[in-house]
Amino acid sequence: MIDISLKQRGRARIDFEVGVRLAARRRQQACEGILSDRGVTAETLPDDMDARHALIDATLRDVTPWTTHAWLSDWSAREHARVCEEAFDEVADIAAPALDALELGASTLTDDGAARPRYWSEVWFHRTRGGWDASPYNGYVHGELVHRRYVSRIYPGDIYAQRRRVLEGLGDFIARDIVEFGTSSGHYTVALSERFPDARIIGIDPSRRMLELARRVGNRLGRAWDLHVGVGENSGLPDESVDLVTSYAIHHELPPRIITRWFAEAWRLLRPGGMLLMADVPRYADLDRLAAWRFDWAAKWGGEPFWRSSAQMDLGEGARAAGFVQVTATGVPPTGNPYCVVGRKHG
Repeated sequence: MIDISLKQRGRARIDFEVGVRLAARRRQQACEGILSDRGVTAETLPDDMDARHALIDATLRDVTPWTTHAWLSDWSAREHARVCEEAFDEVADIAAPALDALELGASTLTDDGAARPRYWSEVWFHRTRGGWDASPYNGYVHGELVHRRYVSRIYPGDIYAQRRRVLEGLGDFIARDIVEFGTSSGHYTVALSERFPDARIIGIDPSRRMLELARRVGNRLGRAWDLHVGVGENSGLPDESVDLVTSYAIHHELPPRIITRWFAEAWRLLRPGGMLLMADVPRYADLDRLAAWRFDWAAKWGGEPFWRSSAQMDLGEGARAAGFVQVTATGVPPTGNPYCVVGRKHG
């Protein structure tokens, strides 16, 4: 964590955004009670997701809290990132030099300037204006302000402990060389460093701004992370050069065809006996129809164009198709979120 003090106005506006999101959630819960009273339940909802949305919208058309819920959710999705950007801008004269001072250290960042894939460059994930690389300090804005001061307060549980918990799926496996697909701002990389303190960690992500924050985090912690601007489906790393290929909560931001290529690339990179561990959002097939609709509705409003198609994939079967054995694919207790796929490359 790189903590920078915000001004009172910035803190208050972020707090307001959190309140808006929580208010929307309370209205959704009330509306789900009304759905039940009107006979619309997980058991009576249709199989088709679009039909599910249509039925729920029609059932709640005359319900004021449902309209309010939709408006508050849209407001939150549109405004939370902008509010965090402006909170940073208020203290940029102090914050920017403090962040720049962390650029030097053991962690490195390589960017060969290759074109970014269209599935990434043409989408404003999370309705982020201009995309992840829109401004010089977007890594800090989203990795620290949005994630720590907003996201961590609107989702139940400790979202950072979840990153450590998924690694328990590896048991006593020891990795000397690790590749992380979708490093982003380095939250999961921190967990990897804690679990494997002596390992070499290579991080790959298409966002330079996010990796700039990851480099600063690594330097602050005294870690020598090897970070590369790139994509998991075409890492450019040598065959059979690592012991573990892993990712956290990135698959839902990928088209299914790219997810399939990630599994193939992981297989190529791993040494015989190496391990795969990829964690993402729950599979719709493992949820009841109402719970799956709940995720799908949030993704639709929240700027996640690939969520549904990726959440409908059988990731365990994807790992097996790539050649992995001893594959397990299951949600992490007690909530089933995140969903983890673990497999081994036979040796």
